[in-house]
This record gives sequence, structure tokens and C-alpha cells, in this order.
Amino acid sequence: MTTGTTASPKAARSPRLGYSIFDIEMHMESGGMETIAKFLPARYRDRCRENFTAGPLTVNLDQRGGGNRADADVSDGGLPASNPALIRRQMLEPYDIEWAICTNNIYNLCILPDADYAAALASACNDWVLQEFAPQDPAFLAAMTVAIQDADLAVREIERVGSHPLVVEIIITTSSTEPLGNRRYHKIYEAAQAHGLAIAAHTTVEGRATSGPSGSAGYPSRYLEFHTSLAASAICQTASLVCEGVFAKFPELKFILLEGGVSWALPLMWKLDAEWKRLREEMPQIKELPSESMRRQLFYTTQPIEEPLSPRDLLHTYELIGGHSQIMFSSDYPHWDFDDPFKILPGATAAPLKRRILRENALDLFRHRLPSPQPFKA
Repeated sequence: MTTGTTASPKAARSPRLGYSIFDIEMHMESGGMETIAKFLPARYRDRCRENFTAGPLTVNLDQRGGGNRADADVSDGGLPASNPALIRRQMLEPYDIEWAICTNNIYNLCILPDADYAAALASACNDWVLQEFAPQDPAFLAAMTVAIQDADLAVREIERVGSHPLVVEIIITTSSTEPLGNRRYHKIYEAAQAHGLAIAAHTTVEGRATSGPSGSAGYPSRYLEFHTSLAASAICQTASLVCEGVFAKFPELKFILLEGGVSWALPLMWKLDAEWKRLREEMPQIKELPSESMRRQLFYTTQPIEEPLSPRDLLHTYELIGGHSQIMFSSDYPHWDFDDPFKILPGATAAPLKRRILRENALDLFRHRLPSPQPFKA
């Protein structure tokens, strides 16, 4: 594997768009509870076997029909996205994907009440990804998981695996007991910045375990309501990061919002800028308009993106929030609302922006971390 400027060794034809694609969110599954349990300390193995994850997605709000595409390849009898060879056959080769960040579905451990068990799960999942899953395909990069309940344990995990050549980011969840700008998390951001790792915060575990609902009005009763209100989590967490001075304190830190949408960002920029001008004495560490740090350090993903009737409206939104540098393609494979990179932003007028979103923005963000595979040693 090289610097990311050449095609994958497995690419056998010219890319359909004239360039290969960088997918920053491709979910993958383990082979089951035993896959992770074997990496855990002995005292946690039975607990993991009995209840591997933190339970269903949300209380009584699971997606009808499940969360995966109907055509997800399970010809080996395993779970969708659990077999690298099948992922290459169904996703990497048909869509000309050169790089794909493997996003483990265990980020929900960030809301487990038992901080020690959550940290142990994070370590076990990282060991599985780095030792057994990601090395199987030259396109795969890894998002390392940390449990944010105990910042010291999270930093210890970053120090343990953050320099691994396949690791390009740290994944957490937008669900948290305190807003993500809270100073209890600053040690994590400091360690991320020191290692040159972006922080990626994933929605969809709101309203479970120790986390609050997706919106401030209380707990929704329908999945549609829940899924739509996830943008409220992105808004609140972004406001916290800005107002608590995270971007000012860690000017090299890059923060990615996974599955949070984009259309809310511009009104939030306007509001934060206006209020900062009036109340800047409350935030003396912030020396610039909040919108300026957001346009420099906050990144967004295409899935699930808002889809107005007119593509022109979407393009205008992209332009206003800095889409030429801050929006990146995420397929969200193997989920049912997967993004097809060949269908987004149709038309010749959007071609330069489309290339930025499908490849160049992610390449610019992660270029310094693109590795040559090496054996992992814990």
C-alpha cells in the first residue's frame, strides 16, 4: 500500500469516474461474540458472550426490516460486512473504492455505565480489527474505538494503538453523559491531536443506556422521528465543542460528524457568530468567529444527507458551509440507506465538487496517516 495517490493493487480497470473513491465510513461486523471475547481479559469473556453489544439500537425503535441492504452479500452464511472478500466483491470493486475506513459497530460502548468494561471492550475490538480484519484487504483503514467514560483509560488506549499504521481516526459516539466539549474529554482530544488522529463522532445510539434522547424534547415514539432528530445531537455537540473552546485549545484537531447531516450547520454558524459578538467575555479563549473554526476543523459526511427536490439547493448548502473541503463521502455500507457514489451530485456542473467529496477531501484529511501495512504488536 502506498500513499493513496495510486490505484489499489486489486484494481483491474480504469475507474468509472476517472478517479478512485475514498469511503470514510464502511461498517464491518465481527464473526460473532467469540471473535471479540478472545481478546478480552478472562473476567469479561462470559459477560461479552452473554451480551456482546449494548442492546438494541434504541428502545422499541429498531428499523423495520433491519438496518442492512436487502442485497447485502451473506453467501458465506455470516453477517453482512463480516467477510472482507465479500466486501471487496460487492462494494470495493464495483464502486472503484481505493480506501475504506472500517467503522466498527461497537462505538455504542461509549454509553455503557461500566467504564472499565467499556474500555476493555474497546481494546478487544481494536485488537480484532488491527490483527484479524483490516489487514485482509489493501483498501482497509481502521477507526480505533475508545470508551469516553474514563478519559484516562481512553488516552491509555490511544497511546497503545494510536500509532498503528492502519489507524487513521478515533471513533466515539455523539451520545454522552456531558456534551462533548466538556473539559472531562479534553485529555482525549489532546492525545488525538498529538497522534495526528481525527475524532469521528457517530450518531444513532441516542436514547439508550446512559445517553439522553436524540432531541431535547424527550424520547420519540417512532423511528422516523428518532432518525430525523439526530441532527439535534449534531447541533448540540457542535455548539458545545465551539463554546467550550475545544477548537481554540486544539487548533490541529479535526472533528468528523458521522451521519449527522449538513443543512443545520449554516444556521448554527450564523447564530454562534452573532451570540459570540455579544457574549465573547464568556469565552475569552475564542479569538475568531465560531464559524471560522467550524469551516476549518469540522467535517461532515454524505450519509444520510438531506436531499432537497432541487440539486441546486443542495449544492448551494454545500458551498455555504465549505463543502469544497469539509464534506466527505460515506457509503454507510451495508445499511439500507447506503449512498451510491455514482448517483450523488449528478451533472457536469458539480463534477469538480463531486470529486472533492468522493476523494480529495478525505485524501487531504488523512494523507499523513495513509500507511504501509505492518504486523500489529500490542
